[in-house]
Amino acid sequence: MACALLLFLGYFGVLWTAKIAIRALPVSVDEKIGTMAFSGMEMGRKLEANHPASRLVQEIVDKLKPHASIPELKFKVTVVEDADINAFALPGGQIVVFTGLIKEAKSAEQIAGVLAHEMSHATLRHGIERVSQSLGIVAAIQIMVGDVGGLVALGAQVAQTSILTSYSRAAETEADLEGARMLNAAKIDPKAMADFFEMLKEKMGDLPDAMAWISTHPQHETRVQSIQDHQKKLPVVQYEPLQLDLKAAQEAL
Repeated sequence: MACALLLFLGYFGVLWTAKIAIRALPVSVDEKIGTMAFSGMEMGRKLEANHPASRLVQEIVDKLKPHASIPELKFKVTVVEDADINAFALPGGQIVVFTGLIKEAKSAEQIAGVLAHEMSHATLRHGIERVSQSLGIVAAIQIMVGDVGGLVALGAQVAQTSILTSYSRAAETEADLEGARMLNAAKIDPKAMADFFEMLKEKMGDLPDAMAWISTHPQHETRVQSIQDHQKKLPVVQYEPLQLDLKAAQEAL
């Protein structure tokens, strides 16, 4: 019995140590995992960087990234041909946006709301934390023996199974609030994020594709209220409409 207890405590002690150690790893590890995972993912056709939809998304990311909590993070955004209303972030700032989301957005600000949320997953390092949770004792041992290369390879495999594109409720809430802060700092009304959730809710009844993004983001009503409450605590700024041609981007898809 005593032996079993020691093994139990030792196991969770190693995991706890790994979680702390993972947070201490440089963001370059996140970037390597994200890049490797992205290169191995099977997705629809990737739009070229000069496509109107790609340019629109890139301009929004460029406006948001000066306000990211990790300034050195290199955000890379790719628009993929897919009808799902979806977007996701991989560790290190690799962000994928589906054309279905761009087509259904009612404003560039709504797209900015989604991007701010996904960028926040990267800056809060939810992906690398998810690696440690998924790999468990394996990740712990690799970190403790200094095998970062092995961790990167295994982490990329985890990402390719899409485990990293779904986070805990606490992580989603954290990304919502950090995303709202980024929007506010960029002089974009955080209400756009809540508006996007409301738009998805309306479409859920007659557009199955709308379920793609919202299915991994539970407690819709609670999250909208949380964003609205958090916005009241943010510094008061004069919001500026995004001068981007969403209609042209949508027509080019």
